[in-house]
Amino acid sequence: MTVTDHDNPHPPRCARLLRQQAPQQGWTTHHLVEEIHQHCGHSRLRSYRLAHGWTLDTTAREITSSIGLDQTLSPSRICRWELGQDRPSANYLDALCRVYRTSPVDLGFGQDYGGADTAQEPSATTRAPHATHPAPSQEEDMRRRDVLTSTLLAAGSLVSLGIVDHASKLRQAMDETLAGSSLSDATIAHKETVAAQYGRIYKTQPVQMFLSNILADFNEVQGLANRRLPSGQRHDLCAVIAHMAGLVSMTMVNVGEYREAREWVHTARLAADEAGAPTLRAWVATRAAVAHLHFGDPDAAATTSHEAELLTRHQPSNVTAMAWAIAARAAGLNREPQAARQALRRAEDLFGTGDPADNSAYVFKAAQLHFYASHALTSIGETRAAWDAQDAALAAFGPDEMLDPTLVHLDRALCILQDGDTVGGTDYASKVLFDLPTEYRPAIVLRRATAIAEAVPPRQRTLPAVRRFHDVLALGAGASPGHAPPRVVH
Repeated sequence: MTVTDHDNPHPPRCARLLRQQAPQQGWTTHHLVEEIHQHCGHSRLRSYRLAHGWTLDTTAREITSSIGLDQTLSPSRICRWELGQDRPSANYLDALCRVYRTSPVDLGFGQDYGGADTAQEPSATTRAPHATHPAPSQEEDMRRRDVLTSTLLAAGSLVSLGIVDHASKLRQAMDETLAGSSLSDATIAHKETVAAQYGRIYKTQPVQMFLSNILADFNEVQGLANRRLPSGQRHDLCAVIAHMAGLVSMTMVNVGEYREAREWVHTARLAADEAGAPTLRAWVATRAAVAHLHFGDPDAAATTSHEAELLTRHQPSNVTAMAWAIAARAAGLNREPQAARQALRRAEDLFGTGDPADNSAYVFKAAQLHFYASHALTSIGETRAAWDAQDAALAAFGPDEMLDPTLVHLDRALCILQDGDTVGGTDYASKVLFDLPTEYRPAIVLRRATAIAEAVPPRQRTLPAVRRFHDVLALGAGASPGHAPPRVVH
């Protein structure tokens, strides 16, 4: 959630949207007040009134009823209090605290009626922007607690600069390690199980939690890779590293850290090359291709997807199909409809059913094939075919998946818009975003939604439905600024 300039607060309808969202997010009244104060830019006193959904007249009645006054309290006087143009008397301040069930400090005034403990315990929303991350020790590697702590302190955004710094340092250390005691086979097998587990939970776990956990385990694997190992064990461990680094790259794409995504793919490539398995090297190449798409370079994505196809040409698999599907998306972004359709046909011809129970991120599933087709077809304006692909993708996704189904729904909103129904498209996108829990709104979702807003014809941008969509989009503006790529893809 971004912090708004308090000199230019948002209109009341923005606070109303936050109030409607509060029950879904499980927010307390105090949490809702903080969200309104930080996001909409209103004073704390006004934020409390808006959190209750009261008008100035209603608030005046509540105050006079609370202290038993016979005279009428002017709504304009309350307005002056809220704007900081006047200060309530001691009696009125006490009444405000009773009505809102809080303390003067929480209302933005001086004395704390809640006691020392309350005064010294800021809310999570207030505390987060001032939190500092512990510096990594120079005498030993960062451990799991360090990574988790730095992540949990990032309450103001999905991923803080601190955790990205941790990720960068870990990646650099791993690059040095790969250039470079015995270990039990059971330990290697355990790390293979850990990597496989991350492949399964990638699609369902919130970004922040997933990234903190996988970086902590990656740190431990790095320690093992520092040892001098037999070639067989080292190859197996490098396969684990390649898989986990690939997942970190995918997650960095999701949170809008495209440079880190690209560099983590490089780490995965180093490990995959040492592991020596062509299919693994091809999978890593597909992750590099997707990172190029998000970096705004569909030409590089097409080249890298071709590399993945070459690595598996003599033994085609679903990775080969994925390479062609990425090529279709790249062609779509380059506005090459014939090339996009041809690449999609190749992907569909090469795709095999595989194990239906294996829903790992390491496996290219039917849902992803239809999802990639949806994006390619939407990019070239073939909305009817894109709609069919979206139906197929949504039917194939697992019940607990959140990110990819959301992106498919946003593709559908764009199709509705492209078909000339601006109100229907923006209303559809508004509902998708509004129903999505905060922890499942990484940068990739917000950028895809922003692309929908930008696709609205200029003459229709003042329509009420479009304005509502902008309000809902503003509620989720927790993505890191300054990382928007030239083109919005997934």
